[in-house]
Amino acid sequence: MTKRNFDKEILGISKTTFAGIAIALGCCLYLFAPNNIIGAVLFSCGLLCVRIYKLTLFTGKVQFLITSKYPWYDYPLMLLGNLLGASLIAVITMTMTGDLAAPIAAAKAAQPFGDAFIKGIGCGMLMSLATYENSPLWICLLCVPAFILAGFNHCIADWYYALVAEKIGISFLATILGNIVGGAILLNPHWTNT
Repeated sequence: MTKRNFDKEILGISKTTFAGIAIALGCCLYLFAPNNIIGAVLFSCGLLCVRIYKLTLFTGKVQFLITSKYPWYDYPLMLLGNLLGASLIAVITMTMTGDLAAPIAAAKAAQPFGDAFIKGIGCGMLMSLATYENSPLWICLLCVPAFILAGFNHCIADWYYALVAEKIGISFLATILGNIVGGAILLNPHWTNT
């Protein structure tokens, strides 16, 4: 591996990890907010950081599955990097947010596989729109509160909640699959540009 390729790989890892950190911090803002509506809007800060700093968020990049912009093996690496970043914040904030996240994590872990899949699809569609390269930044302030208030599942956020509350279920896998189907297939802005 050349130094240039190595530097590129390190940058890729850091961009995925920082995207997971940004989403986990959005989760913290949601948990500390005085109500769900304010929390849903504040959660948008995480996605705004992803967009502004051009970080690599799995749920934002799955829309490129149909364009072959990234090789297929990059997507699991993106997901792992995001989960790593969210895990780092979970370890740091667990004692502050664990009790606050417990009801959310318990409800998500108890979801039947099919329900979690459908809720993952809903989130995947909204994340595809919110992270589309030509969409204005303010669209994040609509799409993020919409997915949260609708009760949709976001795999990175759900991972954070599950870790701090120490409660995870098989529904997490359904959420990942739903995010992929919703973002890459059902409502993908790239369908209109191919």
